[in-house]
Amino acid sequence: MHFSLLLLHLAGATLLLLYAVHMVRTGMERAYAGLLRRLLGEAKGGTLRAVTGGAAMAVMLQSSTAVAMIACGFVASGLLAVPVGLALLLGADFGSALVVRILSFDLGWLVPVCLLVGGIMHLKLSGERLRETGRMLLGIGFILLSLRFISEATGPLRHAELLPVIAGYLASDAMMAVLLGALFTWLIHSSVGAILMISAFAAQGVIPLEAGLPLILGANIGSGLIAFWLSRSMDGAAQRLPLGNLLFRAAAAVIALVMVETLGVPAILRGLDPATALVDFHLAFNAVLALSCLPFVKPVARLAARLTQEPEAKATRTSPANGPARSTAR
Repeated sequence: MHFSLLLLHLAGATLLLLYAVHMVRTGMERAYAGLLRRLLGEAKGGTLRAVTGGAAMAVMLQSSTAVAMIACGFVASGLLAVPVGLALLLGADFGSALVVRILSFDLGWLVPVCLLVGGIMHLKLSGERLRETGRMLLGIGFILLSLRFISEATGPLRHAELLPVIAGYLASDAMMAVLLGALFTWLIHSSVGAILMISAFAAQGVIPLEAGLPLILGANIGSGLIAFWLSRSMDGAAQRLPLGNLLFRAAAAVIALVMVETLGVPAILRGLDPATALVDFHLAFNAVLALSCLPFVKPVARLAARLTQEPEAKATRTSPANGPARSTAR
């Protein structure tokens, strides 16, 4: 198959994957909004409940970014404290990684079941919840189908002359791989889609583990960048949540990268096939992230508050020499 046609198939499969993830999230938000609100309400009971609630919400929405944006709204309205919100997002990060782990199993037999049952529910049944549940099943079927298309499109790429050169360069320049993974994840606005695509490339032998691990770490940073970018127009209180989560992710990614570069690829990962190794690494990274960062949610919340402090608020401080700042409000 011609190289340009392969890229066209890969682009189409990628867009199908992103659209399918959006379908599942939309169906869940419309059909089970009350359940999501209850989970978020229970999360306010403490950090441990927040982690559990965040993981459950991310599994249902198949997106840690969606959980972050919902939580930002609650923080802005004063219904959720920033430290508890950070714990919620740590749980959501793990829940999103768990979704990737589930979708990476061989679930090809589930494609026709989801398409048939979901199509009937969405097109033929009455009742909004039934129709939206059908939309979710259709989305899951399309996700699995898109992964099959990506696998078929990436297989012949192993024989392309340019890709082995690029893969070798990324394997030798881990920092560039991290930046590329972060940029790609931010551009497609889906960490689930990015991780699944990276693992699909690894399954076809296009990406070696030495390049795949930094790409996964970059994808985790990019996932934090998505929520941070989407919250840029919100008030300072709401921005502290994605900023704190981004600080957690970036610090953990740097530490993990230093360990991988110093100690090499863990032997336990080399014993697995590349796709499974990358997905398991992603899951383990987010599990360790949640456990290790949970005790630091309050200090990071204070740091995020300083970083998002409004300049106008600083200007209102008074000094004996200058007196109180004048207000320009009319």
